[in-house]
Amino acid sequence: MKRVLFLTAALAPGAAQAGLTAGAGRAAIELPASLLPIDRFTDQLDPLEVRVLTLSDGTRKAAIALIDQTSLSARDVSAMQAVVGKATGAAGQDVLVVASHTFSAPHMFAANPPPGMAVDEAETLRARAYVANAMAALEKAAHQAADTAAAATLRFGAAASQVAVNRNVETPEGWWLGANEAGYSDRTVTTVQLESTDHRPIASLVNYAVQSSVMDQTGARDGGPDGGPDGGKAVSADLAGATMRRVEEHLGGVSLFLTGAAGDQVPAYTARRYAYGADGKPALISLGAAGYPLVTLQGERLGDAALRAVRAAAPIRAERLALFQGKVSLTMQERPKQLSQLKPSRDYRYQINGRADAPFTLLTLGDVAIIGVQVELSAATGAWLRAHSPYRHTMVATMVNGAAKYLPDAQSYRRITYQAMNSSYGPGSAEVLAQAIVAQLGRMAKAGKGAK
Repeated sequence: MKRVLFLTAALAPGAAQAGLTAGAGRAAIELPASLLPIDRFTDQLDPLEVRVLTLSDGTRKAAIALIDQTSLSARDVSAMQAVVGKATGAAGQDVLVVASHTFSAPHMFAANPPPGMAVDEAETLRARAYVANAMAALEKAAHQAADTAAAATLRFGAAASQVAVNRNVETPEGWWLGANEAGYSDRTVTTVQLESTDHRPIASLVNYAVQSSVMDQTGARDGGPDGGPDGGKAVSADLAGATMRRVEEHLGGVSLFLTGAAGDQVPAYTARRYAYGADGKPALISLGAAGYPLVTLQGERLGDAALRAVRAAAPIRAERLALFQGKVSLTMQERPKQLSQLKPSRDYRYQINGRADAPFTLLTLGDVAIIGVQVELSAATGAWLRAHSPYRHTMVATMVNGAAKYLPDAQSYRRITYQAMNSSYGPGSAEVLAQAIVAQLGRMAKAGKGAK
């Protein structure tokens, strides 16, 4: 189903948009010791949180809800849209639910395990309690956003950060995972700043192409390199959380980190990584809990880049807010049944198997467009979308309203990268989706006169 919603209003640069209001809130997800272990997490390093931003022109409302999760199912998204919609007055379909994509948060699916998935009864009960706490935090943040809504101005900024690195490394057997500084990375941090008419920070959207995976699969304080004695992991909002906290501490308001086209991008330094020997073969090395300072250090650097972008931001001319939801039919391919089957390869054959829709959401405000997709795009695709967007300023966000694994660019398929082998979509699909998104943005820009 496709639909367009236009919220009309006027904004002279530097002045409040007539009728536009914005509010923001945040709340921590309670995770008491009684709920541990959960999903193999045995400890917690920093809080998981939810953040909500509301926008309204006086007649219609929209919202962005960000939750510290790796990914969200369609069931999760629907439930969260209902909670945020009820608290803010926004229609459920006008709520964008986004996972921060931290790899160090318990998954929510164990609360309602899919058919065929064996889950211990005690684990299920803990998962249901955790989900209930997450929904309570979401409701609290949404009410804060609704209660603090005020007339708003907007500014857009950009800066550069070196925190991300391409993770595709060529080995004698084929391409694999690691840190490839010679590979392509999109270094641009973009921000949208919402302020009250008296210049009080309301919220800042921060967009950057990097996964929040510093502490992936590790981090329990009481254990060895790979966690606790039972192989446990530690809960953390990871890089996205550290970045948002940095921005909030120095700027005020609520910061929402929107993960960019990061399917092939990782933090430059991670606690668990592949190191390559003289023979070119990878060895997995883990720092365990000792790697946690890497979260703080890289969060400071990325947060400081976001602050530079905010401080240099220019006023946005915003005459119309529009929301469009659409989908594109793409070719599908069979994924390996187990991740352990994946390995570097020079002769991997992609098995095409039918077609499936890839949903996307477009949110525009004057000269600014936010592209939201479920799939994890490559950084090159994200940069292509920004370069070809008819809007003066464009953000590309993944993990929006669900998750659909990787959608690599054409080069990744040719190289047979991890993302290409682990994608549900066939070669060429990223380019089809990107072209469809740009075409739709063109139609919206023409209707709203928000083109470059």
